[in-house]
Amino acid sequence: MSEKIKYCVVDAGNTRVKVVDFENDEIVGHQQIALEDLEKIKLVLSAKKLTTSILSSVLDKEKLKWVSDLLEPNVVLSNQTPLPISIDAYETPNTLGADRIANAVAAHYYSNTDHALVIDIGTCIKFDLVLKDKYQGGSIAPGYAMRLKAMHEFTGALPLLELEDVTPLIGRTTKKAMLSGVINGIQAEIEGFIASYTQQYQPLTIFLTGGDHKRFDKELKNSIFAEDNLTVKGLHIILKYNV
Repeated sequence: MSEKIKYCVVDAGNTRVKVVDFENDEIVGHQQIALEDLEKIKLVLSAKKLTTSILSSVLDKEKLKWVSDLLEPNVVLSNQTPLPISIDAYETPNTLGADRIANAVAAHYYSNTDHALVIDIGTCIKFDLVLKDKYQGGSIAPGYAMRLKAMHEFTGALPLLELEDVTPLIGRTTKKAMLSGVINGIQAEIEGFIASYTQQYQPLTIFLTGGDHKRFDKELKNSIFAEDNLTVKGLHIILKYNV
């Protein structure tokens, strides 16, 4: 029986820290810790010091150093990190988010075609294209919460809304009209982008991920692969590539 190799992936975002444990290529543990819960972060990360690990972060330098000192990771992901794909086509690699890098790496690794497209639906909606082993770039747009908040903050009368399970096409109240504009608008936006990409790049494997992707995956075609853990799997691939 082959030896099980343990890896740890830490993804430090703006509001929470994800800590994901792998044995070989299988996820065996998953924690999400609120960023303000410093004691729990300290407890969890200190216990991972001896594990082969990677840190991905959008934190400022001070917080990044604090997390890095706790974990002592083998790899801190940046645009300088050696990758199994090229990002040379991107004109501003120093501004390229770690999540977009990780998603592109995972899409390339798991794609069953030469080309891959990632749709990441979260705070922002991001499209990222990989042609063979070369990352090309994509697009970034506001997510649903940001759109609802913008309508409230930039007008005098529109309320701040939460999403509902059912969103009609025709809103017969102002509230329902706002929800229709956001949710059905995002749906049409995604479908339009997919149509444009598939027309220009064939064959193309499409991946759907992000914290809000489940609001939309049922409406999209079955040929799209929904994957909750695409980003952390990409980080895991990058870690193995570097150790």
